[in-house]
Amino acid sequence: METPTRSSKRSRLFREEEEEQPPRLPSRSPRRSQRVSTTPQKFANMTTPDKKASQKIGLRLRNLLKLPKAHKWCIYEWFYSNIDRPLFEGDNDFCLCLKESFPNLKTRKLTRVEWGTIRRLMGKPRRCSSAFFVEERTALRQKRQKMRLLQQRKLWDVSNCKDLPDEIPLPLIIGTKVTARLRGVHDGLFTGQIDAVDTSAATYRVTFDRNGLGTHTVPDYEVLSNEPNETMPISAFAQKPRPSRFQSFLTPPRGPYPSATTPVLMDNDPLISQSPWKHKLPGSEEDTLGGFPVKFLVQVTRLSKILMIKKEHIKHLKDMNTEAEKLKSYSMPIVLEFQKRYATTVLELERLNKDLNKVLHEVQQFCCELAPEQGMVPADHPTELRRRCEEEAQEMVQQTNALRDDQQCVANPGLTQLISGLTALLLQIKCLAEGGDLNSFEFKSLTDSLNDIKSSIDPSNLSCFQNNVEIHVAHIQSGLSQLGNLHAFAANHTNAV
Repeated sequence: METPTRSSKRSRLFREEEEEQPPRLPSRSPRRSQRVSTTPQKFANMTTPDKKASQKIGLRLRNLLKLPKAHKWCIYEWFYSNIDRPLFEGDNDFCLCLKESFPNLKTRKLTRVEWGTIRRLMGKPRRCSSAFFVEERTALRQKRQKMRLLQQRKLWDVSNCKDLPDEIPLPLIIGTKVTARLRGVHDGLFTGQIDAVDTSAATYRVTFDRNGLGTHTVPDYEVLSNEPNETMPISAFAQKPRPSRFQSFLTPPRGPYPSATTPVLMDNDPLISQSPWKHKLPGSEEDTLGGFPVKFLVQVTRLSKILMIKKEHIKHLKDMNTEAEKLKSYSMPIVLEFQKRYATTVLELERLNKDLNKVLHEVQQFCCELAPEQGMVPADHPTELRRRCEEEAQEMVQQTNALRDDQQCVANPGLTQLISGLTALLLQIKCLAEGGDLNSFEFKSLTDSLNDIKSSIDPSNLSCFQNNVEIHVAHIQSGLSQLGNLHAFAANHTNAV
């Protein structure tokens, strides 16, 4: 008696499928079969995924990501901040050494033996030692610092930046949607929005979307923008020499020292009455003190006082911001009295900025008047620079818009004027970027040009103008200014919102 062969469960399933053949469907009429579209051959062998299997895999993946080590592994493997992405996703050290050691090697399709020969010629690298990790972390910190200095326009010699990538990411601006990493109790990645930028500490203040997280200060190497970040070639950060505005610096002539019997001016002025030089001012505002007009010295004194008061208000506002962050992080309500004090401080700062802008204009006018008398070449006035850029832009647009038969590509005069204005704006930015000695008055001329273009646009297109032009110009201003985002003096406070 023969022993029956033992069959596995898989073979039994195959036999059952062969035995249970589905009934054959009745054939359709030729006319209807012609209308049926055939499946392309390249998709014929594709099988639809099983829904239950997909759900099972997704459930297992979710359970895996709940583990702390697996969650951190995913962060270390795929989360790169905007400042670190070009550093880690570019060429690695082996590719860089290959380019330096073998510049004539164009192909990368080599055999294993050939790659081994190249590695032996390059030497044995030191891996996974404490000294190696210290060197790598130090090099990473140095690269980050160089990129920050380039972003803030504080590093002009790009010859020392050969270890940086060709494209440098621009710093994130306020209002950008980001994904940031929190440490401590809430350890992980969370989405939020940038509320403030601190260039001195290289941090962002992020308000997170999840309830209970509040607002936290996060370093820039742990913040990733949810939208594609803009970059700029490293060659654009190179310093371009600008001729000096002043040919010589001469000591101003010393006038006669005023006597104690000289009548006093402006006794009721609170800025001058507390000065120790109060009883030493000349009797007329047209006179000079130390070679400078009294009017000029009065404006400089007022400027110093206003800056000192504004500094105290900014410090007070910073303390109130810290207090508000604490209240929001603890989910505590902000009382009405605190809101009133905050609003009062903001309004005081706005009034100080207006007064400061007015005093700065008067000081600038005195400087232009004093420059020839002191043997200096006066600086080009911002309005003169703006006028030259507008004339050059109009000439460029006219030449480009003209055709052979005395026709124009753009016949609408409104569009032609808009194109000329935007071209003049670009030329003005170019002139400011080519010079290193920038001041707030030059920035104000740029802001005035932008506001003039904005006022000539139809109200229905203002949103498009703000998203595509105004935001980018403000970003360029922030990059050109040595003060970062603190160029409040360049703002025009007389514009209607």
